[in-house]
Amino acid sequence: MKRLTILPLVFLLSGCPGGNPAPHPRTTFINGEHLCFSEDNKDVLDYYTIDTSENGKIETVVSSGYNESNSSYPDNCIHVKWKNNYTYAINYGLNNKKYNHEFFIDSN
Repeated sequence: MKRLTILPLVFLLSGCPGGNPAPHPRTTFINGEHLCFSEDNKDVLDYYTIDTSENGKIETVVSSGYNESNSSYPDNCIHVKWKNNYTYAINYGLNNKKYNHEFFIDSN
């Protein structure tokens, strides 16, 4: 009888095995319409995708696609025309780690 109660407890405490880990939150450097993923020339940008949403509709603003960027500062900076009252989500890989940065552009 003890085995029947211990077995489910072991599965509950072990959690779900496998799966990709969630990206870590990390900010990007934004100055006007200029965005840099890192200002350290030792960091290597692997990929990036910038999505926006307004009224529940999600659109990709710009993306490196499936091509690996493999660029460092200042080549990891891009020009993005931000729109007011939009939420943005930046997903990017830096040094083979996944990061995200979410923010809102207000009308001021």
